[in-house]
Amino acid sequence: MSDSSKPVQGGDRAANLPRTFKYLLATQFLSRGIPFIFNSWIVRHLTEQDYALYAVQFHLFITCILFLSREGFRRACMRADINCDGALMAKNAAKFLKVAWICFPLGILVTILACVFIFWWQELSYSSPYAQAILIHGFACILELLAEPLYILSQNLLLLKLRLVVESAATLLRCITTYALIVKLVNMVN
Repeated sequence: MSDSSKPVQGGDRAANLPRTFKYLLATQFLSRGIPFIFNSWIVRHLTEQDYALYAVQFHLFITCILFLSREGFRRACMRADINCDGALMAKNAAKFLKVAWICFPLGILVTILACVFIFWWQELSYSSPYAQAILIHGFACILELLAEPLYILSQNLLLLKLRLVVESAATLLRCITTYALIVKLVNMVN
């Protein structure tokens, strides 16, 4: 069992505080910094009108999908207590992951419904650049949701290093996918 999943006793709490702070600070820095860098690269290729669309509507689209897909599972799973010793913890963690994986199919469903709703509301055709951008952002959200079960497990067991790696990798994968598909492959922007 790693140090971060052991119960913290009086003196150990002071020793773990700098370590915990370091991982949480790195997690927040990377989860904000990675999208900032990729958005800066994408924005260089946009007109003013396209930038307004990208900065507001696509951010709202991504935020809504990810929030509706995972926030309930995060909160519910954080209330579960799987900390035990030995084989019982492994058994509880396996059951826990089965529940946490439900957020991925839910995320696919939410993404499809959100895309269909926007296509219907905006009366879009699949050939329009805006519709393709919506589909690309939806696909990127689905890729980010693949990491959610490991994120939830690492959060519940206080495995801060695993959480840092999982959340950073998921954010990086979403940003790379969005950048590659919008700027490089589809040539949707000027």
